[in-house]
Amino acid sequence: MLKKFLLPLILACSVSLLGCTNEKIDKDTVPDLSQQTLYAKAKQLAAAGDYKKASEYLEALDSRYPFGELTDQVQMDIIYVNYKSRKAPETTAAIERFLRLNPNSLYADYVMYMKGLNEMQKHGNIIQDFLGFDRSQKDPQSYYDAYRAFYQLVKTYPYSPYAKDAYLRMVYIKSQLAKREWAIANYYQERGAYISAIRHCQSIIYTFYDSEYCEDAYKLMEKDYKILGLTLPAANAAKVMAASTFEH
Repeated sequence: MLKKFLLPLILACSVSLLGCTNEKIDKDTVPDLSQQTLYAKAKQLAAAGDYKKASEYLEALDSRYPFGELTDQVQMDIIYVNYKSRKAPETTAAIERFLRLNPNSLYADYVMYMKGLNEMQKHGNIIQDFLGFDRSQKDPQSYYDAYRAFYQLVKTYPYSPYAKDAYLRMVYIKSQLAKREWAIANYYQERGAYISAIRHCQSIIYTFYDSEYCEDAYKLMEKDYKILGLTLPAANAAKVMAASTFEH
């Protein structure tokens, strides 16, 4: 009920936010202060949740002091405030720039982690997050991109403080992708398109073999093989299922 009454307000706020994100940042409106003073102000604004204004100060810093002692930190903060503002294209551009200019940076693991978070965030928006929409049915490309970013982080920096959370997010993404395949398999099943249903069950078994949908995929595949009169594949599916250990 609360969500019902708040929805118009959220929609209005989201329109306002979208309007703000399209505004061009005018670095000339930022006072001519020292590097340390500008950075302190940017941090203060970000801590207060004013990411738009913080971004203006950080962009001014990056422009005025491109080779200063705070260069790397400023660029990372630009990534962060853009991400918090849900400005995905700007976040992506800042991430790619940082990794291009600083491939061996001590902070590369953090930037790769933010890349994964940004791709995950692309899979939904603030309204969908608030209303708890099921994201598994959406175009999965951003999830695949997020998975690759987290995988690269875990593989390259296994002892990074971000590695554990990245791994857990990989598990979540795989579960969501498997859920999507399962939904598609059932869609075809309900319409009598048994071969298509089998193909999506196979996708779960081969690609998401450690997901919670794997056992159900085997069962549906065995059932559809029998419907199609394919007794040998049905028997093979039953044997593999019986020999497998599934997570519940």
